[in-house]
Amino acid sequence: MNFKKICVIHLNQLGDLVFSLPLLKALKENYPDSTIHSIIKPHLQELVTNSPYVDKVILRKNGIKEKLKLLKKVRQKRYDLLISLSDSEECLFLTALSKATIKVGFSHFPWDFSLDMKEKIEGHHSWYNNLKLLKRLNVKVEKRDYVGLIIPSFLGKVCRDLIESEGFNFQRKFVIISPGTSVRRKIKEWEEGKFAELIILLKERYDLNPVLVGGKDNKKLNETIVSIVKERDNDKNIDMLNLTGKIDLRDLCFFVKNASLFVGIDSGLMHLASSMDIPVVGIFGPSDPFYVGPQNERSIVVREEEMSCVPCYLKGCRDRACMKRLDVNKVLYACEQLLNQSGNRLHS
Repeated sequence: MNFKKICVIHLNQLGDLVFSLPLLKALKENYPDSTIHSIIKPHLQELVTNSPYVDKVILRKNGIKEKLKLLKKVRQKRYDLLISLSDSEECLFLTALSKATIKVGFSHFPWDFSLDMKEKIEGHHSWYNNLKLLKRLNVKVEKRDYVGLIIPSFLGKVCRDLIESEGFNFQRKFVIISPGTSVRRKIKEWEEGKFAELIILLKERYDLNPVLVGGKDNKKLNETIVSIVKERDNDKNIDMLNLTGKIDLRDLCFFVKNASLFVGIDSGLMHLASSMDIPVVGIFGPSDPFYVGPQNERSIVVREEEMSCVPCYLKGCRDRACMKRLDVNKVLYACEQLLNQSGNRLHS
C-alpha cells in the first residue's frame, strides 16, 4: 500500500523520541511522496521541528479542551496510516477514534481493540520494538540506529547569556554529567558522592571540567553533587557549569555535540548524547541495555554483571544493590577507555 498521509503518535519521554527517529526516517524513505505528521509533547518539539523526516509537528497538550481539539484535528486529516508508539489508554483511544485507514501500535487490552496491526512490547519501549512494527508493515529499513539523526543548532541568546554570567570558559575541554532521571525512575540513579568523586578524577587525569545537565526534577540532586565537588576540590581549579533545568533541548544539543565525553545513567539524555556520536559511558542498573543501551560505537555500558535480579524493569527494589555496588573505578575505567581511543576530540 502506498501511504500518502502518515501520522506517528510519540511517547512522552526524550529517550523514546530519539528511538523513534529511525522509524520516521524509514517511513520517509519508503514513502518519499508522503506527508508525515508527528504528534508530540511540547517539551520535545525542538528535536523534530526541523527534521527532514517530519513535515508537520502537532502538539499533544494537557487539558480536556486541548485533547478534544487534537482529536478533532486528527479526525479531519483522515490519515492513510497512523502509528501509535505509545500503548497508553489516551493514545490508543485517540488512535481508535482517528478515522485513519490503517492503525498500527502495541498491545494493551482492551484499548488496542481498533488496531489493524499490533505487536507486544518486549522489555522496554525501544527501537527494537519499533522495528517490529515496521516489519509488520513491510517497510524496508536501511538505518537501524538513531546516530546522526538529530542536527544541533547554534546556541540561543538565553544560553549564551547564561554561560557569560556563570563565567564558564567554553574553550576548555568538558564532560557532560547527567546524574538524574524522571521522578518515577529514581531507582536508576547512582549516588551523588560517587558522581562527585568521578568528576574530580576526570579533572585530575584528563583536565575535563564538568557540565551538569538534567531537568527541573534533577535540580536538587545536581546541586548536591556541585556542593560535594566544591567541598572536596582542594585546589579549587574545577570550572563547573550547572545547566540543570536552565536551557532547552536545542541548546543542550549544542553543548553535547561539543563535549569530549558524556557520563550518565540510563536516560533520555544519554540517548541524546549517543545520537550525537560523542563518547558515551552509560551507567546501568535495573534496565536492560539490550533494549535501551546507547547505539553509537563510541559507547560503553557499565553495570554490575553478576546479579540474578537484573534487569528488573523498574518494578521496584528495596536496596538498589545494582547501583550501590557499582564502584567509581569501574566507571572511570570505561571513561579512560573511550578517552584514550585514537581520534577522540580530547586529543585533536
